[in-house]
Amino acid sequence: MRSSARLEAILRPIARPWVIPKAWARTLVVIGAGALVAGLVFLYLWLGSTIVLLKAERARLLLSLEELSRDQALLSVQVTQAYSPEAIAERAKALGMGPFTEDRTGYLIMEDDEGAGD
Repeated sequence: MRSSARLEAILRPIARPWVIPKAWARTLVVIGAGALVAGLVFLYLWLGSTIVLLKAERARLLLSLEELSRDQALLSVQVTQAYSPEAIAERAKALGMGPFTEDRTGYLIMEDDEGAGD
């Protein structure tokens, strides 16, 4: 039994506390804080540039919307003018049409045949 206890003592690693020198600890803290600050600055600048790009896109879309609104108003006026009674009358005259008159009406008079009537 004695040999197995000795073997276990040999195979078992000795636990030592993990110690970092103070200078290294300070250096790691400074590097970590610097990385954190650099990351926050990068995030701040990235968000700022994204906001500027979104504002420019919004301004471009507003200008496009205003232009489309003007085009829609112009087309609405043109449609209203094209379907006005005066415009329709002008187009009818250009096609040779005129108002209905009794003298322009032709009648076809058919005589009743013997086999066709009552």
